[in-house]
Amino acid sequence: MAEEEISSNRGGNPKYTWDDFVAAVGKDFSGGNELVSDEVIEYSSVMRFCEPWEIGNPIYWSKQAANRLGYRGTVTPWSAIRLTFSTAGRWKPGDETHFPTPEPNASGPMHTFSEGGEELPMPPYAYSIATNMKIEFFEPACVGDRLTARGEKLVNVVLKRTRVGFGAFHTRERRIYNQRGELVARVSSTSYSYNREQRG
Repeated sequence: MAEEEISSNRGGNPKYTWDDFVAAVGKDFSGGNELVSDEVIEYSSVMRFCEPWEIGNPIYWSKQAANRLGYRGTVTPWSAIRLTFSTAGRWKPGDETHFPTPEPNASGPMHTFSEGGEELPMPPYAYSIATNMKIEFFEPACVGDRLTARGEKLVNVVLKRTRVGFGAFHTRERRIYNQRGELVARVSSTSYSYNREQRG
């Protein structure tokens, strides 16, 4: 391994310290921006999600079955909320390419919950690992709903030295709503951002 290893996860800003990051706990960094999903949830999309997993619950396949159990309409599986029905599209004509170079690990722009939000006050770091995700569900999402993600609240920062280096475990919270303003889910995502330390 080269002495100066380059990471595609490099980020942060030299004007900040880890103490600045800790002091920012409780702040919402979304800048008031929202991420509205590109499409309304359609019946065929729910079917395509259920098929490969062989999810056979009748409320995901039949509006009548869902109505009998008190739901507004055909229900969307909980597991589809976060990454399938509450995100913007990955690319459309006019967007920058996701494949800027021929390298195998090249990566271009991504649409995220915090797109257009404020910069997190993190010092420079070379690596970042997703370590945990917790999702709390409230109102079921149904066919015909269009979901919106709001917020990018920094809820926790824990500085820690680990075997891979020194950095911070940090948790951010986002909330997902339907078109009626009802809370569908609360998503807490934790990552460890760090720098490797020189070993003597």
